[in-house]
Amino acid sequence: MTYYFGFLPSDKLNHMIDEAEQLIESQSSVDYYPYRNELTQQIARELNDNLLVSLIDVIPNPERKASMQKIVSTIERTTETLLNVLLGKDNNEDILPSFDFLKSQSMFIDNEGMRRVGFKLSESTAQTICDGFAAITPNTVDREKFKTALETMTEASLNHFMSRFTETLNLGMIKRKSVPVAKAAIDKGMSMALNKLLPQLPDAGLNRLATFYRPYLIQMND
Repeated sequence: MTYYFGFLPSDKLNHMIDEAEQLIESQSSVDYYPYRNELTQQIARELNDNLLVSLIDVIPNPERKASMQKIVSTIERTTETLLNVLLGKDNNEDILPSFDFLKSQSMFIDNEGMRRVGFKLSESTAQTICDGFAAITPNTVDREKFKTALETMTEASLNHFMSRFTETLNLGMIKRKSVPVAKAAIDKGMSMALNKLLPQLPDAGLNRLATFYRPYLIQMND
């Protein structure tokens, strides 16, 4: 049984992916780095939108909703700042590994024939997420299992789109050292978001949240 994490890209992101693929396949002599940089930033924005913005929508308390918005905005700024530092004016040859990673390891076609931005999950990671989602039903609620599932999903996404992706970049020592620092800050922000949100949600709210996140876990036909 094979599971993937994946979200449906926006029309804008789909267009950017198609444009980048055509550029590489045609072996165009133009600079690749603007396409790589813009595509990476857009993927990061849509990943944050899918994983974090939805958290704000389910909070009933206006003050706590505002507090959550600040946390999410901080995570978004941290991600954007890191990418601005890392993504430079590299030559075309150095950019090809990043394009290959995005195309071959960060996108897939789901069972309905739709392109998704995402990646294959390890068996243990998929099992943890499945167990957490199964722990939230109209009749039973296990907050800790569900929290662990969400933490596991976000951690897997960060490892893939941040840690693994940045391995494809031609970085100096100082820039490379900034990656785990930024990742730790984003990890902390996400943990704060979940710790603030989950204890205050009623069972119905947890079920709405689980319903929202379940489609990101995709069991692929072998």
